[in-house]
Amino acid sequence: MNYWLRTSITILITLYTSKSTAQYFQYSQYNFTKLRVNPAMMGLNNYGTASINYRNQKTGSDFAISSNFLALSMPLVNQSTGRAWSGVGISLMSDRTAGVFSTQEATLSYAANIQISRRQLLSIGFKGLYQSRRINLNGFYTGSQYIPDRGFDQGVFNGEGFSQLTNSFFTVSSGIYWQETDRYNRPVNYLGFSFFDINKPNDSFLDFPNKLSTTLVLNGGFKIYQEGDISVFPEILYTLSSANNLVNAGFRFQYDIRSVPNQIAAQLDVLAKYVPGRSGILGFQFHTDKVSIGASYDFPIFKKNVGNLGALEIALELRKLVDPKKRIKNRNSNQQKQPTAKGKPTIKSKTKALIKADSMSVIKNDSTDHALSSGLIESVETQASSGLIKHEPLLIEKIVLNFHFEYNSVDLDDETKTFLSDLATTLEANENLNLSIIGHTDNLGSSKFNQHLSLRRANAIKHFLVKRNINPARLTTDGKGLEEPIADNETDEGRAKNRRVELKIYQRND
Repeated sequence: MNYWLRTSITILITLYTSKSTAQYFQYSQYNFTKLRVNPAMMGLNNYGTASINYRNQKTGSDFAISSNFLALSMPLVNQSTGRAWSGVGISLMSDRTAGVFSTQEATLSYAANIQISRRQLLSIGFKGLYQSRRINLNGFYTGSQYIPDRGFDQGVFNGEGFSQLTNSFFTVSSGIYWQETDRYNRPVNYLGFSFFDINKPNDSFLDFPNKLSTTLVLNGGFKIYQEGDISVFPEILYTLSSANNLVNAGFRFQYDIRSVPNQIAAQLDVLAKYVPGRSGILGFQFHTDKVSIGASYDFPIFKKNVGNLGALEIALELRKLVDPKKRIKNRNSNQQKQPTAKGKPTIKSKTKALIKADSMSVIKNDSTDHALSSGLIESVETQASSGLIKHEPLLIEKIVLNFHFEYNSVDLDDETKTFLSDLATTLEANENLNLSIIGHTDNLGSSKFNQHLSLRRANAIKHFLVKRNINPARLTTDGKGLEEPIADNETDEGRAKNRRVELKIYQRND
């Protein structure tokens, strides 16, 4: 290869690598590639995840840029509290350009969480990355010796080993991330800062040094609007490296899909983003308790960028709840589960008539219904025959209240308070009625923790009724903790049903 050709290729490679290292690459669906955004985003909840993102990007030349990103993350859950206190993650990425330029990287990340409040979490993360880059120049020159008057002789090597350039390095990154969640543990406000390539490794394909610049990445969003099941989130991803910056800003429109009343909703997101100087982005994502899928397309807008004439991304994430211990099953295998109410849940909340049966008074509910949108209610009438129960409390009615208790919470919502006020009126009018209040929880956390929590929830209802002038001697409380689930604790929907309080109305026949 002559001197000028070799010099020209060297200059082009130097300029290309300098530009490429100054621009830290981000995917359009970056919520599937969290480790490239912020290493502190590991272990934010109790789900282990496996995700993959594929991107194919057209350019002004006759080749495309193809990228694959694979990530695994696992939270470390505290057995006492049932919360993730930290998380670990690994990722692999392969970036290829028409067989000429390729990048492979592997990362290992760790993050530790600080619980600020019941809904707010602060996480600090660290990441180590090993990256290998390769440029293959076989297509740029013959690799053969030129012989005058004969041309290039394939059998004669020219002595130059310039066909392939490689470079490998190790780099360190760190980040901090804050988020606030709703009662279903879904983020509603979030903000993160991260610094990549803090150690500034050498990123030169040639002999002279070329330090890799530290990259700052900022990402955030917040809920700006909600009407029914529709929410709107402005979001931004800002990447600053050396003198270059890249902004991905726009909106995420969220729609909660509720196929059954009071069920944990699936979620449909529509993405509308803009990257100045590069492209517009449109996409959708569908999320359930166990899986997320997404697709997006980058397209030229306002300005034609020959480096990105259109990019398709397809992403998939699988999730599994990580319990701090094995799921506890109902110890009484012969116990019959209460039937699940269909359609709109109701409470038969008013008592109107007494029916006499062999000197035993039995309360019968009328048809007055009270809708409680916050939880699933089941009403079971108990029949008793004369002579079978004497001098023992007679169970009049059993009501199962599935409040949407937040984690470690005993707060009652307004509609539940309305129902309990109606119940207090009934108890006040019938002084021979007593009430047993039994609390239950899901299986997140230790048995001791949940036992205490279930009793606190039962006592919260007792306290409410006592404030409504019900004699505390007529009210008994108990906590079963996680010992008696009525639904599968492997899903959010099942755990919501297990966070319940059972009310049993008794009449003594003294």
